[in-house]
Amino acid sequence: METLSLVKIQAVSSAQNIAEIKNSLERLEDRIGMLEYKVDSQKGLIKKVQGDLTTVKGRQQQMTSEVRLISLYKMVDQTSYADAGRDADLIVDGQFIFDKRAIESIQTYPKTNNYSPNNKLTIHLGGLFRIHRVKVWNVRFCCQEQFVGTRIFADVQMIGVAISAKPIYQFDVPESDPTYAREIVLHQKLAKHLHILEVQVWGSGPYDPEDLFA
Repeated sequence: METLSLVKIQAVSSAQNIAEIKNSLERLEDRIGMLEYKVDSQKGLIKKVQGDLTTVKGRQQQMTSEVRLISLYKMVDQTSYADAGRDADLIVDGQFIFDKRAIESIQTYPKTNNYSPNNKLTIHLGGLFRIHRVKVWNVRFCCQEQFVGTRIFADVQMIGVAISAKPIYQFDVPESDPTYAREIVLHQKLAKHLHILEVQVWGSGPYDPEDLFA
């Protein structure tokens, strides 16, 4: 009888243990189910964020890909001065039209010292831009040959050189050779002055250095 009672007690204890284990397993299943739900929710959130980032990047790419005039009213430096008031900022003031071939009718223009070599005009674009075109309006009344030999740089990359005297120069950057720059530099290595009416830089951007699309 004592043995039978002991067996019954052990059976009851085992049943209780089994019930506790079952309850524990059920709670664990509930927790696993909750975690799976949270994981699925996080996956959905991550997917939504990724979609939003793709949309934002696409819109950013579309906005920054617009080719426009990026040099107007930007800061400009020059290496020397020939006359007071002939400041380099005049090449980005948007004024390059005049009525007749007479010096008194021409809009103001900068002029460097013609006795020193390596004269430079540097346009600071204010950010990293993709350069598509640089257009230069030469003076019209005389001395157009002074610009011959001038090299045009986008940062350190040369994108053109004036090889003949012309009233207007246009230097295009090939689509197959994307060029990014923060500055456009006109460099006359010879002992000639730089006196030009206007420089237009056409480009897209600005871009972050880690987020270039081409």
